[in-house]
Amino acid sequence: MKRKMIGITTGYISGLFFVSFFNHAWQLIIPAFAFMAYVVIGRLKKFSLNDFAMVAMSFAIAFLSGELYTRYVYEDIVKYDNVTGNFSGMVQAYDVYDNDKARYILKGKIDNIRTAEISVFTNELDVEYGDRVNLEDCTFKKISGDYLFDSETYYKADGIFLNADNPESVTVEKLGKQRIKNFLMDYREKIISDFRIKLGDDCGGFLSGMVFGEKSYLSDGVKNSLYRTGIGHIMAVSGLHISVMAIILMKIFKRLKVNKFVSFGLLNVFMMLMLIMSEVPVSAIRAVIMADIGYSAVFFRRYSDTFNSLAVAVLLICISNPYVIHSQGFILSVGGTFGIGVFAPYMVKNVPDRKPSQRVLKNFLIMLCTTLFIMPISMIFFDEVSIVSPVTNILIVPLCTFSMILGMLYTLTGGLLPVLEIAGGIIKIVLLLSEKISGLKFSYISCGNDITGRLAIICMVAVFMVKISTESRKYISLAIVISVLIVTGGNRLYSNRQYDKFIIGVVGRNEKTAVIVSYHGKNHVIDLSGYRNPEYVSKYIAENSIDTIEYLVLNKSVQSMYVSYMNELDNINIENVLVYGNISPDEDVITFNDGYRIDAEDYSIVYEENILRIKYKDSETDFISTKNEVPSDRGLTIFYGNITKNTDIHYDDNSIYLDGNENISNSGMNNFRIEVSEDGKYNIQKMR
Repeated sequence: MKRKMIGITTGYISGLFFVSFFNHAWQLIIPAFAFMAYVVIGRLKKFSLNDFAMVAMSFAIAFLSGELYTRYVYEDIVKYDNVTGNFSGMVQAYDVYDNDKARYILKGKIDNIRTAEISVFTNELDVEYGDRVNLEDCTFKKISGDYLFDSETYYKADGIFLNADNPESVTVEKLGKQRIKNFLMDYREKIISDFRIKLGDDCGGFLSGMVFGEKSYLSDGVKNSLYRTGIGHIMAVSGLHISVMAIILMKIFKRLKVNKFVSFGLLNVFMMLMLIMSEVPVSAIRAVIMADIGYSAVFFRRYSDTFNSLAVAVLLICISNPYVIHSQGFILSVGGTFGIGVFAPYMVKNVPDRKPSQRVLKNFLIMLCTTLFIMPISMIFFDEVSIVSPVTNILIVPLCTFSMILGMLYTLTGGLLPVLEIAGGIIKIVLLLSEKISGLKFSYISCGNDITGRLAIICMVAVFMVKISTESRKYISLAIVISVLIVTGGNRLYSNRQYDKFIIGVVGRNEKTAVIVSYHGKNHVIDLSGYRNPEYVSKYIAENSIDTIEYLVLNKSVQSMYVSYMNELDNINIENVLVYGNISPDEDVITFNDGYRIDAEDYSIVYEENILRIKYKDSETDFISTKNEVPSDRGLTIFYGNITKNTDIHYDDNSIYLDGNENISNSGMNNFRIEVSEDGKYNIQKMR
């Protein structure tokens, strides 16, 4: 094996992968097949016995490391699930929300015994990084995700396994320890404020995303447009940002004739500052390690390429955090770097680039190869994947990069350089192009179903096997083309199969619900209880490639959600809106008081006496509040709202309660879809 570091890293990350995701006995079949494939590949590549031993030892160390971390760290912390106790810890991070609420990440001790990092959602506190927060009589809960956001996996990658709920009292100790970090974060907020004030919310928010990775100031419609266009990755602080900053600084140091050792030290200082201000994302950590390896190679008169430095960065990150394998940001960052730095150069190695037209073609092929490499991974994590990104990354990303450079220069000079107006003008063009491109239905594909992602992974493995067995770029390209046809064809076939099914989607948080009825290309959304339902509906719509809603209905008590729905469904064609009440929020909105009826092909949606009835041929599905009287003539019934001591419980198999109760079998279930067959049978599927 020529590159031993790559072999060691491959073995290590494989060990972490298998120990993290294959926990059942029957699943050992997959690692067994993977091991046999590795042996075959090793024999083909003429690995020595030492090579096999080195990779096997790396795999075993990672497997053991992951197992020990789970047993003695993760399980030792989550045993406090549903336990009431105290916690005292220092503020590591926080996010402030509307209504004076905030979420804090605290690192400290549970009952002064077990060291842990926890999350707590409470009233906004007057704290800074490094201050101590004391929680008394709080209930620790294991973090669990839902349909809208997989918070368990997200926080698990950062070593945060518990929430602290409903503390009896919260006190703050001002310690003033992390003054540098607080200064940098205050400076960051000042610059972001400058961006937004001078450029407006959308342009300023996009520049904040590109410079600091801060996406919260962008509207959902703009974010959707950017991701559907294939340039949303520009807002993740990673290799591009670190590389751009490093190039700018090293050019400045060279002009000033600064000693190379001093330049390297100063570069690291600025990279650390950038890391802190971008809130230390793992993608940026990976980029900093790779930049350090690249720039320090000259000191040791060594040559460093992308593959080797990527392997070193991945190994160091995985050793320091065995659960980083759960991080979407880490996997996408590593995949994207490998795609653009290793796979794409390999595929276009023989493409000439002497003439300008040849260089344009080569750049396009590089972006195409990178997109195709990262697409299977994206299909697992995201509801939609852009298929125009090879073109947009060549045409639009350079504009984004230039405006990002201007934003960085503004930040580095404390706002002394008057460049924001230029950056803002460029960003307006980018946002306009993104809006136009994302409006084209062929610009992206929906991959919310598991089938598309699984097909993509199988095809990726097949392409890898072709590469190993043939080493022919022609056959690899052919395998990629076939794979794309299989994945897109499978996605289209799945969508066509859904077209003829009568589907009722039930989404919402806990006991809240919104209902989406879909049949033969027609879609109706009925919100029964509000709260964050617009976000849940938006996700469902993205997953199922819905671009038109015939009726959006906001029932009593949720009419105020109209603006939220208009923002969340900004890219969706909504033909009719029904809102409860006497006052219309918009001239095109129809109001109702007593009820409504929607008739369509083979089905009807009727709301009367506070009961929503959905009738399809000979079947009926009812949505009834737990506060409502329950009629005797009902079909499959979904009860929404809180279960109280006065709730009349129906224990039959025809009843589903969205609110959780340990004494009711069909309760605590939300975010599922009901497929109703023509003969009236129900198939209920939980959505991931």
